Amino acid sequence: MNRNLIALLILLILGALAFWVYTERGSGTIKPELHDFAVEDTSAITKIFLADKTGQNVLLERKSPSEWTVNSAHKARKDAIDVLLETIKRVEMKAPVAKTAHDNIVKLLAGKSTKVEIYQGNKKIKTYYVGDATKDNLGTYMLIEGSSTPFICHIPGFYGYLTARYMTRAYEWRDTEIFDHRLSQIAEVRLDFHQEPERSFRIKHSADRRVELFTLYPTEKRVENMDTTAVKRYLLAYQNIRFEGVQPYDAERVDSIVNSPPYFTISLIGTDGEKRSVTSYRLPANPGATDINDQLLEWDPDRMHAVVNGNEDEIMLIQYYSFDRLTIPWKFLVRDPNAEKDN
Repeated sequence: MNRNLIALLILLILGALAFWVYTERGSGTIKPELHDFAVEDTSAITKIFLADKTGQNVLLERKSPSEWTVNSAHKARKDAIDVLLETIKRVEMKAPVAKTAHDNIVKLLAGKSTKVEIYQGNKKIKTYYVGDATKDNLGTYMLIEGSSTPFICHIPGFYGYLTARYMTRAYEWRDTEIFDHRLSQIAEVRLDFHQEPERSFRIKHSADRRVELFTLYPTEKRVENMDTTAVKRYLLAYQNIRFEGVQPYDAERVDSIVNSPPYFTISLIGTDGEKRSVTSYRLPANPGATDINDQLLEWDPDRMHAVVNGNEDEIMLIQYYSFDRLTIPWKFLVRDPNAEKDN
């Protein structure tokens, strides 16, 4: 018989033997319920509670097939929810923790881990703990509640660890939407420039699609030479306007910001009567920051602080890039070509 063929047969036999030893002595003797982390039918999940050892916790609740809330107060990010549900569905045991490392991993999980509770209706169907990554960052230590046997878990085909998917800070789950309105959903928009009130205006959009433009300084006055096309184009810009993130400031800094002079306020009333608003506050530039002419900057050229919907207990970060097309003076919306279009 060909020597190469004999060598190949020996390798196949040894490989099969190694696989049998692993399955029989590794996972085959372990009760399946100790490493059954996955929930196959994630569409039936109604609540997910996440809590870490530092006291941070968050409750995610399903309100419809595609909408979730954060702590019953805010709309949740769809992308983050989708990733978490995919993780809950596909996570599986990669390997048992080696006996020599067992005690250390249990201690690590006891000191630093995220508790995950999964519900269908009001029934808790799964509870487990998610720890840190393995040294190669290709696995995650996890432990079923009530068990003392930790496992290295992963998602087949995904190269990385899973800890970061189980976030426990509420603001990380928050949907970043401020305005996302089609023209047909807008009844009124008002823009107030607090330091330059002569630029401020209000737009009224009627159910019959008529629009009216009003200046606000020194008193409200209807603009007769309004450019209807420009006004409607302006209202079309109120889609997908988002904040960048929630700033984890302490109460003292929040108070300092909301008590400083505001830059602008945009208020929108939807055709359903819902009112939404954003008030911005200029963000001081970093010390030593300069413009293209090497002049020192007073204000950050890219971002501002903001309060959304009048909630002065938290500060958002917004970008000029998103709001520049909304914060224009009323003179940009008139037909008169000689109207002064100052910034």
